[in-house]
Amino acid sequence: MNENRASAGKSFRKNDAQVTIVEVSPRDGLPEICKGLSTTDKIKYINKLSETGLRKIECASFMHPRLLPLGYDAEKLITGISKKQGVTYVGLVPNEIGCRRAMITQIDEILILISASDTFNKLNIGRTLKESLNKMLPSILDTAVKNSRSVRAYMMTAFGCPYTGKISPEDIVQLVLKLSYMGASEVVLVDSTGMANPRSVQAMLRVLLDLQLDINLAVHFHNTRGAAIANCMAAYDAGIRVFDTSLGGMSATPYGVSEMDVGSWNVPTEDLVHLFEEMGIPTGVDLEKLLDCVRMAEQMARMRLPGHLLRAGKSSQIVGVPKHLQRHPIMDQ
Repeated sequence: MNENRASAGKSFRKNDAQVTIVEVSPRDGLPEICKGLSTTDKIKYINKLSETGLRKIECASFMHPRLLPLGYDAEKLITGISKKQGVTYVGLVPNEIGCRRAMITQIDEILILISASDTFNKLNIGRTLKESLNKMLPSILDTAVKNSRSVRAYMMTAFGCPYTGKISPEDIVQLVLKLSYMGASEVVLVDSTGMANPRSVQAMLRVLLDLQLDINLAVHFHNTRGAAIANCMAAYDAGIRVFDTSLGGMSATPYGVSEMDVGSWNVPTEDLVHLFEEMGIPTGVDLEKLLDCVRMAEQMARMRLPGHLLRAGKSSQIVGVPKHLQRHPIMDQ
């Protein structure tokens, strides 16, 4: 058993209070929100995130330029960043060619995609679920293992498909088992179009956690219907300790759903970190440094991002009555 697999599973046990926040904005959001951003600016952004205490950052995508022309600089980006010890840098590989590109860089971990819904898999990846499991993914995972890279797997539509409806827990279990058998070290349950609710989240996760698999489980909730933070809390109570978030709520719109404004998808990193810390649940993240990253992101985006904390401030900072409320007109009469 390799070191990645040996440590898998420890971070979602209930007796382990600390959570791991996985920052996805450099890959999922920044290219979309900050169009025309130079590779140099992306590198500065990732380097700044690396100083916040975050332990895992999804920083690049090895997509074909026809599919992602704005992000076709993965090799230069990975070469340029100042990798910080203790931080895992992740790159998305959509297929075998993308995987081969990733292997010649210093990327620490690769991210693969699969959907629990066959229909969504065909629309989003261009393959049936069977083709992904039997042809594409085995090759990618085998290449990653041979090159000593851990594999993170996004399981999209884990809480429901917009085309076919609910996904049975049995189907999710079987997919997790297959991904574990093939060598994935972490499976991320993705609520692709915001169909999850706290009860469905806890029901699904308890089934998976009761299996006590030697694989890490994480969650990636979208805020399509405003339930993402509540779902994160439900996942924590169920035993999950790894959460995907995006600084300021930056995100692209997933394929196969209606266009929505920024903020309708990813959970703002600073908001969830603040919530956990206020609850006495350590994240290892420096909030002040994280908010500096939000300011940098807003400057690059030339817009306000939908995260709350930058403008609301931390709960602990709210002390005393604001000056404009200290004298009430009626009381002065």
